[in-house]
Amino acid sequence: MDSIFLDHCWVCEQRFTSAIPPGPETEERHHIIPQQAGGKDGPQVSLCSRHHQKLHNIALRLKSKKPYFDITAGEPPERIKKLLWLATRVHDAFELVRNDPNKMTSVVLSIDREMRGKLDYLKKIYPQLKSREAIVNFAIDALYQKHHIPE
Repeated sequence: MDSIFLDHCWVCEQRFTSAIPPGPETEERHHIIPQQAGGKDGPQVSLCSRHHQKLHNIALRLKSKKPYFDITAGEPPERIKKLLWLATRVHDAFELVRNDPNKMTSVVLSIDREMRGKLDYLKKIYPQLKSREAIVNFAIDALYQKHHIPE
């Protein structure tokens, strides 16, 4: 499967702020097979932040074998189908590498609207960093290099 880069969210079809004409949503590129599960160079899909978060929340519920219906409440059936397809890929990929000692650790970080805005601003300054995760990793590396004193 190839990457699906669109000017709108693959799930809800809301246009991105980067689209012409621009829409209300910020694009987030989701690795269909998560990077932490080996999908670093694999296909990606364009999503709005709301549906990106929903699919990861559904995947977490699948992992814990808890219902996810409250997450998809109010979504039309076609959107639910897309969210479940993506969430299942995430869940299955993590199951395949669950006991792999080389797997990265996944961390859930909650950020508010203001922090998302700051991260999106920094993505414009550092275009080589394609995601909020990349910006956070870059910032941590920069702070570590500044403050680390070799023993």
